[in-house]
Amino acid sequence: MRKYLTALLLILFTVAASAQAEPMRVLWWDISLDETRNKPANRRTMAQFLDGYKGGSRFDVDYKFEPRRGALARHMTANPGYKIIVITAANNNSLFNDADRDAFRSFYAAGNKALMLDGSLGIRNSDVRSLTRWPGANNSSANMLVNQMEAIREAGGGLFIGTDHGRFQRSANLALQAIIPGAKFSRITNPSRDGDFFGDLLLAKEEPVKPLDMLRHWEAIPNQGQAPVGNFTDFTGAPVTLYTLVEASDKPGGGTRRPYISSTIDPGNTRVDIAEDAAPVINRMPTRKSGP
Repeated sequence: MRKYLTALLLILFTVAASAQAEPMRVLWWDISLDETRNKPANRRTMAQFLDGYKGGSRFDVDYKFEPRRGALARHMTANPGYKIIVITAANNNSLFNDADRDAFRSFYAAGNKALMLDGSLGIRNSDVRSLTRWPGANNSSANMLVNQMEAIREAGGGLFIGTDHGRFQRSANLALQAIIPGAKFSRITNPSRDGDFFGDLLLAKEEPVKPLDMLRHWEAIPNQGQAPVGNFTDFTGAPVTLYTLVEASDKPGGGTRRPYISSTIDPGNTRVDIAEDAAPVINRMPTRKSGP
């Protein structure tokens, strides 16, 4: 009997370890404008980087550039099984229809409830300035993307919605408001050095990021969007809290601090100065997960 139980436990452990080692399936859905210095190829580079991260053991990424209404719903129907959807939506058109919005709701209702809302993802890899080119100073742009994705992966899956300033937020808000009707991206920002990162989710979840490297990136194209924070109710009637992960007041500082990135994942109360010129020590303890 003891040998039987030992063999059974070994089998169960092997199956669990194998399941844990499986990369999480990711759909990167790109509907941003095709611009001369910020093309779909820029976003594809980020998706391919994630796909190859850690030898492909963390994420299995499908990148699609499909700026057509209804295309996401059709793709999700034909390709079930994604656990993370990344949306890069920096445009001034409404490129999601009712079917797409229903697809987002179904995905969320299936348990993929972590949300990451990024008003700066639209320029994470851009050829407009040297400081915005991939992978960023000291790999800061690539490392922050990994940290964001790792947080969503650890939370069990969810939606990562990225956009730009107020002129280009319409489609991003359609996707977000399908899940949380009262939440939206807004405004245009001009980052000062009067700000903080919250916790280590963005800076040291998996890879080190110097706050000053990211601040200089944002300063190079000062037009990020403001991400929503606070208490909301999702489309199912459940309460949802969006926590700020990084915020700064507009130049010259001293005014209202505006969140650039928010999430349902609680980063804790620790603050790191946005102009700090050193990456925090990597903390391997689990980050607080988003609520049910």
